[in-house]
Amino acid sequence: MIYSRPTWIGMSAVLLVLIPSLVIAQVPDEIAIRKLLTEQTKAWNQHDAQSWVRDFSQDSDFINIIGTHFAGQNATRERHAALFSGIFKKTHLEVEIWKVRLIGSQAAIVETVQTLRGYDALPPGIEPTEPGVLRTRMKYVLQKQAGRWKIISAQNTAIHPTP
Repeated sequence: MIYSRPTWIGMSAVLLVLIPSLVIAQVPDEIAIRKLLTEQTKAWNQHDAQSWVRDFSQDSDFINIIGTHFAGQNATRERHAALFSGIFKKTHLEVEIWKVRLIGSQAAIVETVQTLRGYDALPPGIEPTEPGVLRTRMKYVLQKQAGRWKIISAQNTAIHPTP
């Protein structure tokens, strides 16, 4: 199909108006998601399981680095409370957000690399990525619920040492 010059100009004008408005609408959501993950990282570094799961939905799913599934915010909180009083009680976590992918206005997928130091031990079958350092990839699925972003699913995958 061939379009005339005025048609192309009109279509271009519409795109120039629509595209920036779509991008601008996404910026506050991405900022809110990044803030959520920053607050979650602070909670980890304070070893506060209640605050760490605050932004998980009540019916969320969490899969840890050894593949164990925790159904619901309470189960995830209980597991992290045990970790924070056990092998991870002295840990420090750094989180690098690799990608925030908004899917419409109500959902997002976030990919992070998490670097953990200061652990007393690691879960069975997990090796440090390098001496004293465990790196993992955490993938989050978030959904906007009542105007707030909530984590509805998260999966943590260990990054194995390079052979």
